[in-house]
Amino acid sequence: MSDQLQDVRRLENEFADAMNRMYAVGNGLARMRAALEVQTTTTPESWAQRPAGPAPAAPTAPQPSTRAPATAPAAAPTPTRPAMPQQVPVPAAPALPSWWQREGAVTRVLALAGAVVTLIGVALLLALAMQQGWFVPELRVALGVLLAVGLVVTAHVVRGRETGLGRSSAAPVAIAATGYAAGYLDVVAVTTVYGWVPRVAGLAVAAVVAVSGLVLARRWDRQLLAVVTVLGASLLAPVVTERFGDEVSLFVVVLSAAALLARGDRGWPMLAVARTLPASSLVLLGIAVNVGDGAPSRVAILAAGALALLAVVGAVSAARHDRTDLVGSATVAVSTVALLTAFGVHDQVLRTTGFALVAVAFAVALAVTSRSPVGPVPTPLSTTFGAVSGVSALLAVTSGAPERWVVTGIILTALGYAAAAVTTRSRVTLWVAAGTTVVASVAYLTHPTAYIDIWSARNHDAASALLDSALAGGVAALGAWGVDVVRGVPARVRRLTRVAALIAGLATSAVAVISVGLLLGDVLGATSAGFLAGHALATVMWMVTAAWLLVHGLRADSRRGLSLRLGLGLAAVSVAKLFLFDLATLDGVWRVAAFIVTGLLLLASGTAYARALERTRAPEAAA
Repeated sequence: MSDQLQDVRRLENEFADAMNRMYAVGNGLARMRAALEVQTTTTPESWAQRPAGPAPAAPTAPQPSTRAPATAPAAAPTPTRPAMPQQVPVPAAPALPSWWQREGAVTRVLALAGAVVTLIGVALLLALAMQQGWFVPELRVALGVLLAVGLVVTAHVVRGRETGLGRSSAAPVAIAATGYAAGYLDVVAVTTVYGWVPRVAGLAVAAVVAVSGLVLARRWDRQLLAVVTVLGASLLAPVVTERFGDEVSLFVVVLSAAALLARGDRGWPMLAVARTLPASSLVLLGIAVNVGDGAPSRVAILAAGALALLAVVGAVSAARHDRTDLVGSATVAVSTVALLTAFGVHDQVLRTTGFALVAVAFAVALAVTSRSPVGPVPTPLSTTFGAVSGVSALLAVTSGAPERWVVTGIILTALGYAAAAVTTRSRVTLWVAAGTTVVASVAYLTHPTAYIDIWSARNHDAASALLDSALAGGVAALGAWGVDVVRGVPARVRRLTRVAALIAGLATSAVAVISVGLLLGDVLGATSAGFLAGHALATVMWMVTAAWLLVHGLRADSRRGLSLRLGLGLAAVSVAKLFLFDLATLDGVWRVAAFIVTGLLLLASGTAYARALERTRAPEAAA
């Protein structure tokens, strides 16, 4: 027994010794960390510069007791707490300097302001020299060329000096941009003002000047140079020509193409805006001037179409480089407005054909960019393509279809996009189909509102109403189908779409039945009877559908609740129509027939529902 007691005492002493050593190590580590933190924040010298000296002695732990007590085991010595690390104050972050104190800020502002002012001065000088007859035209052009070349050479000299000194500023960029823009304006003057060179040759020379400036911007990797070059030439070209028109439109198209070739809109979003927004605005102003003169120009269509194509190519290129790019979508939308306006000012045939071509072109662009090797592009850009296609298609229908078939054309457009959504299973196409369906639904309302009373129904086109009702029913069915097959649609949206499709189907079927009644009434010489019979049959048809929903819902466990609610709701609507509309509108035998048939259907529905419910409960009870 004494040997075991001695072993226990020995183990207790060893445990106490181990604990003291652990606390000693912890205290030493804490002191070393505190010393290192103080040295890194306050002491500038490094460890390598510290004088050599004896290493500090390791902290000693208290020795455990080796003498055993007489009556009780020795208590373990109380370990010391590890020392807390010294709190080192964190230096406050330096305050940000004002914008004018930041490096290169003043230089960029002065350079940009100088470039703008110089360009305006050059443009005003050219215009004033032509108005006042200063110098001969040849000398004016020569001075403009010398100024442009001198500015570009000066930019290269300044750039070389800054590179030799190991610094970079915005000054050479602004100087070079001013020189290239001045050269571009000089080309515009000799082409459109003096007429020394043909338009095609002037465009070629202008392209050379613009491309050289934009290539330099790419070599220097300076977006500012490209933006100032494009903006200066675009905005000041009408000042030199003293008018808006086809010449300016063609020049800005060449400039936009050169800017796209220089970078492809990849990583330079401001250049994409600079080459599209001013150019589209100038094309629109040229269209307005030509329309004011009474002669809409087809050159504007060519210019606007080229701008739209360049915007699409640039947007796709930028989207493949940056998936979060939104500038491309905006440039496509802006350029398309100019294109649709260019078509819209012409006669009906050209206008309708143009709108239809734009719709087809952007539908093809949506299909091509939705999959490899070109796509898929980001959702905002594909949505823009689809929206442009849908709007253009609706414009084509409303501008070209005869008045009788405008609604039919709009519904056919919605039907086409709904079929495309089912075929491609694309969410973007489904959204476009939803948008065109909303427009088609609004247009379709002209039919049911005309069947409220007999007087408006007599003057309504029952044949087109019957056709439109059949097409609208197809749109509702394809829309519900598309929502089911397209991935990523929430379940709640799917349920709401099915309900909306059912409601639309009931409404279109009622209009179709009334239209058939009116057509038969016209043939038989009893239009009023046909109208009343159509309304009575529509009420009965709704009640039959409600009964089917009630009975069918009991057979499908997954949709039992939805079918029950829809059936009861439709039955309520049928009864409401019976009392609120049919009772006041129908007369004679049709009123009696509507009430009797609807009542019998209600009774039969209740009986059938009770039997079906009992059949569903019997298997459950047996189980």
